[in-house]
Amino acid sequence: MHLKRALSASFSITCATVLTLAITTQPAAAIPPNIPSAATAASRLATLTVAAESHSSTYDRDLFPHWITQSGTCNTREEVLKRDGTNVVTNSACAAVSGSWYSPYDGATWTAASDVDIDHMVPLAEAWASGAWAWTTAQRQTYANDLGGPELWAVTDFSHRPVGRMPRS
Repeated sequence: MHLKRALSASFSITCATVLTLAITTQPAAAIPPNIPSAATAASRLATLTVAAESHSSTYDRDLFPHWITQSGTCNTREEVLKRDGTNVVTNSACAAVSGSWYSPYDGATWTAASDVDIDHMVPLAEAWASGAWAWTTAQRQTYANDLGGPELWAVTDFSHRPVGRMPRS
């Protein structure tokens, strides 16, 4: 892994720690599960191997099957909306019809699920350049839909997307 990847991992761990501190000051905010302690994060970071990133030019978001069905009619996005929201009500198709979501990125609370994106703490493009290009499609799907770790965060759509980028489906 290249020094850039180590710095990116360190940055991600630092962001997760800062976001956790910000979230825990909000009484109704849910946080993703299994955020490691600072000591555990530092220990894991110390085990990373430094190597050059590659394959950045071949990245395609579609190579990471995401928002797969998790249970019943609920896909990954819908499960994160339920997990991270407050008083979330869903319809028979599992779409959130009401609730509220606190975005740790900008400190805003939203009441429309359409204003909330599900962000990968380590972006799919970074994962690709750092070695996910060599993973199987099944491994990339598992990563992109990981509900068991702190990978997926419900955040305000405009705080997550660069200016001018089209909405995601």
